[in-house]
Amino acid sequence: MSVLIDGLKSLNIDYSNEQLELINDYIDEVMLFNPKYGLVNASGDTFVIKHILDSLSGVLSIKEFGPKKIADVGSGGGFPGIPLAIFFPEVEFHLIERSGKRCNFLRNAVLTLGLKNVIIRESAVEDITERFDLVTFRAFTPMEVPITECLLSLLNNNGQIFAYKGRKETIVEELNVIASLISFSDIIPVKVPFLVDERHFLILK
Repeated sequence: MSVLIDGLKSLNIDYSNEQLELINDYIDEVMLFNPKYGLVNASGDTFVIKHILDSLSGVLSIKEFGPKKIADVGSGGGFPGIPLAIFFPEVEFHLIERSGKRCNFLRNAVLTLGLKNVIIRESAVEDITERFDLVTFRAFTPMEVPITECLLSLLNNNGQIFAYKGRKETIVEELNVIASLISFSDIIPVKVPFLVDERHFLILK
C-alpha cells in the first residue's frame, strides 16, 4: 500500500479513498487469477511499480487530451486500461483483447470492481471498426507499418495514439519505419516512481 500511495503522490495524482480501494481490489484480482491466466510476471511491490504505477503514469497527460472514448489495444490483464478507467470514471474505455482466456479475466475483474465505464471487446484489433478519441497500448507490439495503419484507422478526426514505450533510441528507430504514415509525433519522457527502466510516451497522429 505504501508504495502505491507514495507512487501516486510522486506522480502528482489526486486520488479518493474509493479509487485507492478499487486499485487495491484490482491488484488482489490480478494476483488471485495470475496462476490460472498468466497475466503478469511480477508480484508484490514489483508488480505495483511495473504495472500499476506505470499504467497510471499517463494520467496527467491523458487528462490534458480530454478524451471521452478510449481504446486500450492488446489489453491483456487490463493494463493500462483498468487502472486508467478507475481514475477516469467519466471516460468510456474499450479494452480490446483477442485472447478469450484473458477476456474472461477482464470481464470478471470489471464486474467485481463495478466499473460501469469499461467495455470488454474480445476481438483482434484489425476487426474493430469504431473510432476513438485516444488509442492506448502498452507492451503490445513494435510500431511497424501494418499495425500502425490499423491503429491510425481507429482514430476519429482529432484522435491520437498514446503508446507506453521504453527506450528513446528504440522509439526513434520505430518512427523511422512509420514516418510516411504519420502527420505528428512526440516523445515524452516519464519517470515512473521506483522504476529504474527508461520510460516514454509516444504520441502519434
